[in-house]
Amino acid sequence: MSARAQRYSVVAIVLHWAIAIAILAMIPLGWWMGDALEAPETRAQAVAAFQLHKSIGLTVLALSVVRVGWRLMNPGPALPDTMKGWERAAARATHGLFYVLMIAMPLTGWLYVSTAWSVDDGRPLEVPTVYFGLFQAPHLFGLSALPEASRATIASVLEFGHSKMAWGALVLTALHIGAALKHQLVDKDGVLGRMVPGAPDGASAPAGPARTFGLLAGFLAIGVAAAAALWAFSTPPARAPSGAEQSIGSEETTAEDALAPPPTADSLPAANGAHVTVAVWRVDRGASSITFSGTHAGVPFEGRFSRWRADIAFSADDLDHSTAVVTVETASASDGVPLHDNSLPQEEWFDVTRFPTAVFHAAAFRERGERAYEARGALTIKDRTFEVRLPFTLSISGDRAVMDGSATISREDANLGMRSDPDAEYVSEDIIVRVHVEAVRAQ
Repeated sequence: MSARAQRYSVVAIVLHWAIAIAILAMIPLGWWMGDALEAPETRAQAVAAFQLHKSIGLTVLALSVVRVGWRLMNPGPALPDTMKGWERAAARATHGLFYVLMIAMPLTGWLYVSTAWSVDDGRPLEVPTVYFGLFQAPHLFGLSALPEASRATIASVLEFGHSKMAWGALVLTALHIGAALKHQLVDKDGVLGRMVPGAPDGASAPAGPARTFGLLAGFLAIGVAAAAALWAFSTPPARAPSGAEQSIGSEETTAEDALAPPPTADSLPAANGAHVTVAVWRVDRGASSITFSGTHAGVPFEGRFSRWRADIAFSADDLDHSTAVVTVETASASDGVPLHDNSLPQEEWFDVTRFPTAVFHAAAFRERGERAYEARGALTIKDRTFEVRLPFTLSISGDRAVMDGSATISREDANLGMRSDPDAEYVSEDIIVRVHVEAVRAQ
């Protein structure tokens, strides 16, 4: 065996320390999150920490699979001949258990969140796993679609196993460190130096420049990743971008389609049983918006619907025959927070697959003061229809109108997020919807 074969490879060393640091950091983070969720002052940070915890866990799982494959293709250095038989058996057993935990611990965590069930609360918890804010990790094996009783049982077993494996990892780590120190300080056989760069390893040949560069690059990458994770934990988002104009994926409006196709009188529903004879308005989509706001874990958020249309027939002098129908594509909801943007389309929230649109039909208007009005109508979200009152101001100059209004929507009325958060512990019960419309007279 050559002198270089006495050492672990650069890949093995970097993977060893990357996985070890990640697991040892994840265990106290996991313990902290459970308590932090109960305190309002740390709830927002805990919500962000859960996403970080899950993202790092998935990374550990992927790196562990790579490490196992690498180890099978590149066996590590032989154990020293001076080791007793029981020491060899203990070393092999410890390493084997480490490999099991490296894969089983993150895998049970992934399976647990795949059940979409909270063991602590005893109810569904349909929170997506957004990998470092980049993409949504899928649930495994259809666990979230099982009956609630089955999900509860499976989640309980997985959560128990996941938490107990954390203790197992700490015990094995203590044994591993103790054995490494014995090799270094008592046996002085150079075993520690095989995995710790810079420590004496008993190899006759010095490390070459390629190995040194590889180790430096690998540990630099570990340091950068650790610093980024620490920053993400210590500085969770204080709030979404104001107005949600930044990075929410809203569609650009070209000059050609800035004005929505004008509705016709025949396309609008009648008000109070009479045919519509009032002015019909064409919405300037580029200048108009529908936004929503509330709080999540005490942190304000503000988002918008980027795709919607409004068919409006309105005359201040003929409120009895005025009407409006606003159709919103619920899949276009976004506030720029990856966790929110991946949650909103799901079944518990807008359920965009089954209910791609929400519709507000306003058929009753009344004047509240100078240029102040109120629209009363029916809002349909998913399979719920309920009454909404929309106070608004209106300014008409020639053939152009500017309208601003807001309404409060109850999540309970709309059946939004009521399985995971029925008591509004996390997401505010009331969501404020603001409407800004600029339109020109079409006929």
